[in-house]
Amino acid sequence: MLNEKFILRVGAIAGAVSVVLLGAMIFVGLQIGPDLENLTSMSPMLVAELFVNSQGKLRAMMVIDDLFALAYVIAFIGLAAYARRRAPVFAWIGLGFALATGALDWLENSITLGLISYVLPKFVMNTTPLLTADQLLVLNIITQLKYLCANGAVALFGIGIWNARGLNRAAAILFWLFVALNVLAFISAPMASARILGMLVLLIVGAIVLWRE
Repeated sequence: MLNEKFILRVGAIAGAVSVVLLGAMIFVGLQIGPDLENLTSMSPMLVAELFVNSQGKLRAMMVIDDLFALAYVIAFIGLAAYARRRAPVFAWIGLGFALATGALDWLENSITLGLISYVLPKFVMNTTPLLTADQLLVLNIITQLKYLCANGAVALFGIGIWNARGLNRAAAILFWLFVALNVLAFISAPMASARILGMLVLLIVGAIVLWRE
């Protein structure tokens, strides 16, 4: 059986790797520019235009995101192992939410890559419509479910890591603040951008908590 200390250290390292990968995605996103916001649009025309104009960068972003999902799931496993000491039930349920988040992230990326491959030949052949609203609706629902599952994991891990240490209490509060930010991001574009910063803070704090244990 794996030593708990080893699991916590691996989780901390995975959290740090997640920060680097998220930074790489932010860098690629900046190369795409403001049009990247259209990725969550329900307008087939806007999304198809994004796919055609930024196909290479989007493919690179999806590949990085696949690795990012793997890294943060490992970090979440470390948090679950840590939270299990104080709140085992919350830790196991939180781990379930975390695994669901990673699976939905991979599904979201796979569908996005599939839609890019679907759109490009139709664009070359000047076939319309390039995309349909139904296709985008499925993608948007998966995206929302991903963030909702992330909320479940983060909220429960926040309860599990709370203890007398100031670092842990600060981390738990930041975890819960991220949940609020994540909810607001569903209805506010500025909050959706702020959510990315929240992810960075969350991963950094989580890695520090695990490494210092």
